[in-house]
Amino acid sequence: MTTADDTKGPVTSEPMPSVPDPQSPRPDRSAARPTGERQSGETWVGGTDATPAAFGYLGAIFLGPVIPLIVYAITARRSPFLRWHAATAVNLSLSCLLYGLCCGILGGLLALDNIAVAVTLAGALFLGVWLITLMYLLRGAAAANRGERYDIPSWICASIVT
Repeated sequence: MTTADDTKGPVTSEPMPSVPDPQSPRPDRSAARPTGERQSGETWVGGTDATPAAFGYLGAIFLGPVIPLIVYAITARRSPFLRWHAATAVNLSLSCLLYGLCCGILGGLLALDNIAVAVTLAGALFLGVWLITLMYLLRGAAAANRGERYDIPSWICASIVT
């Protein structure tokens, strides 16, 4: 028979220390950070700039390029981090809008011949584009929330706003 205390892990006779051990090595915070271009995944900022950057990506899910453009217009001069993420969200949402327009044109042309084929093919293409865009918007929002840069592949995202 197991009790609730059996699921908490191994029991030791030594209590956990409430203060850090003075003999333990401390991390060297005085070391200079390397200069140069930041790579994908490298931390840039704290929480104050991360929230509007993530909001730009999440707003693009619901209103397309409107929310990222507002975030870009308001915060672009405040920090390079915000400018980069807002521009990336705008670029991705505008690219998705253009892909959707192309799917609509393809569906319209196919509808001249057979409406069932048009709806099936254009609908499947539009759903695929939307799901891929949603995936990259969520990844970008998560990276922005962590204070990191996330590079979206150029095959899905055109560089329209810099």
